[in-house]
Amino acid sequence: MAKYLTIATALTIFLILSSTPLSSQARIIQGVRAMQKSIDSKLLLHELGFDLPKLKHYQRMSTRGPGSDRVSPGGPDPQHHF
Repeated sequence: MAKYLTIATALTIFLILSSTPLSSQARIIQGVRAMQKSIDSKLLLHELGFDLPKLKHYQRMSTRGPGSDRVSPGGPDPQHHF
């Protein structure tokens, strides 16, 4: 019985001590996210050497709807299953 009590006590202390760094890390991440929102992304991309008109063109190309020139297949080939 005493052995069980010491194991339970050690486990409880371990859980309490290991949960403390998790909560402090969450506070640090929130501070970083708030700081990231204040940075102008266009200015940052320009400073990193990206061509903004090309990026906008690629963004428009990637967000096209289903009305593009892509053609879907006609379905399964019935001769394939015989």
